[in-house]
Amino acid sequence: MRLIGISNVKYLAYPVGLFFYYFIPIRKKVVIKNLSLAFPEYERGRILSIAKDNYINFASAFLEIAALRSIKQNELIDLIEIPPLDDIKDCLEKKTGAVFLTAHFGNWEMGALYIGLILNRSIHVLAKKQRNPTVSAWMKSIREKFGNKEILLGSSVKHFLLALKKGEIIGLVADQRAPRDSIRVNYFNRPTAVFTGAAAIALKARVPVFVILLKRVDFNKFQGIIKKVEYEKSDKPAEKDIIAFTQSYMKILEEHVRECPQQWFWMHNIWKY
Repeated sequence: MRLIGISNVKYLAYPVGLFFYYFIPIRKKVVIKNLSLAFPEYERGRILSIAKDNYINFASAFLEIAALRSIKQNELIDLIEIPPLDDIKDCLEKKTGAVFLTAHFGNWEMGALYIGLILNRSIHVLAKKQRNPTVSAWMKSIREKFGNKEILLGSSVKHFLLALKKGEIIGLVADQRAPRDSIRVNYFNRPTAVFTGAAAIALKARVPVFVILLKRVDFNKFQGIIKKVEYEKSDKPAEKDIIAFTQSYMKILEEHVRECPQQWFWMHNIWKY
């Protein structure tokens, strides 16, 4: 990908995606099951068509992530259109700190790089350590390419609260399935176990929260989506406040996944229980 460049991903994504869909169908049953549960009104043929496009989209995303290691700032900026960032810039000027929530939608790694770059601010991004140390080091070099800071799971809560207290930005991917005994919120009309870490951090810090997604419009063309999460600020947030906050995030995510279902990571077995 370093040799081919990000502009040529379009020539590889389609055949790579189709190859995995037909010949190495990793998690294909999970994708079809999830789509069938999310869209019970869709006929089987439409479900399979979305599933196939889903493989092509994620082939694109992972090839693009591989190419990010050598991308230049102007190349990245040219790929993306984004609405005005007035509310976010206002937070930065007031030094209130902010939480950015995203999801496995479109290209989340590219989105984090882009937002940090155009704001000219470091975003503290939460990441899970990979089993392979070479892969971990490679992903860290990509995430920190333009000044962001990778924070691994572990001491992340303490680090994030300190960063917010200093008026800095933290970024989290918040759409993973949580353990069985976690709280449930509604997602595609189904009770869904979700992590509450993002809610706990935001409610404790009482800072502005924005959902930021990067939607693929075409190969090498993306549209940024920015929506502010409204929530009740409280000195002592209760479980109901955490549930309400998390539901607000999942509602925003669902709205955009419904518009472009092929761009969300259905390979994740979100309704395992």
